[in-house]
Amino acid sequence: MIELIATAESLTQGIELLKSGVDRVVVGEEVFGLRVPGYLSFEEILELTNLAHRLEKKIIVAANAILHNDKIDKARPFLRKLKEIGVDQLLVGDTGLIQIMKETEYYIPYIYDASVLVTSHGQINFWKNYGAIEAMVAREVPYVELEKLAPEVQIPIIVQVYGAQCIHQSKRNLLDNYFRYIEKEPIDFSKRHLFLSEPTKKQTHYSIYQDSHGTHVFANNDINLIKHLDMLFNIKANIWYLDGIYTPGNNYVEIVKQYLNARELLESYEWSEHKIEHLSNRINELHPVNRELATNFFLYSAEKVK
Repeated sequence: MIELIATAESLTQGIELLKSGVDRVVVGEEVFGLRVPGYLSFEEILELTNLAHRLEKKIIVAANAILHNDKIDKARPFLRKLKEIGVDQLLVGDTGLIQIMKETEYYIPYIYDASVLVTSHGQINFWKNYGAIEAMVAREVPYVELEKLAPEVQIPIIVQVYGAQCIHQSKRNLLDNYFRYIEKEPIDFSKRHLFLSEPTKKQTHYSIYQDSHGTHVFANNDINLIKHLDMLFNIKANIWYLDGIYTPGNNYVEIVKQYLNARELLESYEWSEHKIEHLSNRINELHPVNRELATNFFLYSAEKVK
């Protein structure tokens, strides 16, 4: 069975995703949610959770931020509130939060998501012993390594198949610092519309934005594995993650539907290059015009990644 997990930027979009056939929806708020497309209130998370349960779906809350002392102090009330709401799972990467969840009253089943650090079956199996039920594999792990990793893990793995790929985060407010250095007034960073370019590589265009967690930089190209889902299916890496942080509104919902169609083709053994090409073309039409799609690390050789 193939599962689709998709992020939601709002309550409205979350409802649309659940009704479209997505199995799990990821939402978050500002303090604990890292690089989520939008922030939901506890009241909105409750409403979405109730709907998900009526549809026999699940809600994941992003609690994947790096927690400094000020946020650790808020963790127990945050977890208590989520347990009251009845959310199903968390995305977690900070060991401080995992330590707190060793206390039974605060434990919520969690997906281990430490970004670039999740690269081996040994690490995944280690966190399984500390309560993780699944793990998000680093986007930098190519298929040749996934083939070796998948049979060795003791919990299911999740692979990102669509969306932006973060390559750097700094706690510092680097955009504020930059505008201060050039003696310009800072602009509104909330629209996430800025890009960086390397001086010697004019073709580069790294997305960059700043929020309460610091500064985030993303890869040149967004991930799109629609043509290679059969490879994941063959190694039973059947939990697919779609991230809509840079694909707003209805276009993102429609892109998710293309992946739902691809799932149906695989599960009904009707997968063909012609049918997938049609879905791929539709994704290209819906994807933001100022952003490019690629397979990124997925098809790299192990030597190239090293």
